[in-house]
Amino acid sequence: MIVDRLGRQFRNLRVSLTAACNYACTYCVPDGKRLLRVQNELSAIELLKAITLLQQASGIDQVRITGGEPLVTPKFDQFLLGVMQLPLKDVSLTTNGQLILDKIDVIVDSSITRINISLDTLNPARFKRIMRGGDLDTVQKGIDSMLDAGIKVKINMVPLRSQNAGEIIPMLEYCLDRNIELRYIELMRMGHLLQGNSFQQDFVSMESLLYEISTKYEFARTDAPYDSTAARFEIPNKGVFGIIANESEPFCRSCTRLRLSSDGYLYGCLSNRNKQYIGDLLNLPTHRLLPKLQKILVNSLADKKLAFEGETTVMKLIGG
Repeated sequence: MIVDRLGRQFRNLRVSLTAACNYACTYCVPDGKRLLRVQNELSAIELLKAITLLQQASGIDQVRITGGEPLVTPKFDQFLLGVMQLPLKDVSLTTNGQLILDKIDVIVDSSITRINISLDTLNPARFKRIMRGGDLDTVQKGIDSMLDAGIKVKINMVPLRSQNAGEIIPMLEYCLDRNIELRYIELMRMGHLLQGNSFQQDFVSMESLLYEISTKYEFARTDAPYDSTAARFEIPNKGVFGIIANESEPFCRSCTRLRLSSDGYLYGCLSNRNKQYIGDLLNLPTHRLLPKLQKILVNSLADKKLAFEGETTVMKLIGG
């Protein structure tokens, strides 16, 4: 077992199937250009092999499928069905929801039980301005289709002071009415937001979110897993919401996350640009491969910081 001096170890792997995305969200890319797949992306088979090896080398037992946007890549079907056959404690999927209706059969057939859908607004025009792609109606129909299939849905919302801060309570009520757990995600100092004034102009803190919600609902903080990224709050007889407070209440000291990019790099920390390439290890005999991989994992774990500092790397390139 690979453990650092704070007792942190890798348990939760986020796998980016592709860097490509069908959106160009304002808080992700500055110029409105959609991200494309990178060169030398690993195949579904290679990514599945990498997961198996990381299980053996470090005890990974949870996988979250991410992107870019994972549903845009042709390898999504093969990967999803394959990863669901691995001996993992939990597999989940994060998507913007635009292509769920196109992929509903494979999602349901895979027997995946939970899915996170990114949705920042319930206003169609505002949706177009923030996402710069897709349409709200299709995403909402996708959400309904997952609920109808018995799949647990969480919704991720990034509150932005200049764009959707007036929807903090309407979005919560949309989720409460559907028994969906809403996750507010504090804006992160990643990519173009690390420099300049854009971050401060749009940032909405956990304190501000809780104050806004308190004007309508009473709530109390409730339990969350030790390594959870979210602080969770319960509204009696209504439901639960969470806040991923990267700035207000960093969770770095209990972080168990490791990221595998679509082109074969491991990232141990979002606040560290260091990356370790493992694509060239996948064809080695296991007895030669595992010692090398464990050494890489030791280095990746050492990259973890004590508090979130931000980075110039675009999150969607590394499985945000």
